[in-house]
Amino acid sequence: MTAASFTAGALLFADDSQPAATANVATVAANAATPAAAGAPTAAASAVITIADFGFSPLTVTAGATVTVTNNDGAPHTVTAVGGEFATGLIDPGAAVAFVAPTQPGTYTYFCDVHPTMQGTLVVV
Repeated sequence: MTAASFTAGALLFADDSQPAATANVATVAANAATPAAAGAPTAAASAVITIADFGFSPLTVTAGATVTVTNNDGAPHTVTAVGGEFATGLIDPGAAVAFVAPTQPGTYTYFCDVHPTMQGTLVVV
């Protein structure tokens, strides 16, 4: 299996014979960055977008956080920002990739290049 990560405009690949920062994404956990106001979602310094049932899990992260995308579907997918701020490339079933969230706070809409009706949002705080 090949791990891939998108970092600062570069797509990095590593085969199974070499350790890769994103090779064991199952252990990536969301880390709370700061306490949130009552009722507001907590932003994470690193977090996971899960793809399942042809949909994306919602996510709020801090600016510049590492975002890991895990594909739990039986089909390949992408996470591609409408404005071009990030793009994972093709993520095979069972695979995961990581990218760095934009440094500018805001709400970023993204979609799957393969299945354009799949859409999600990444909120950066």
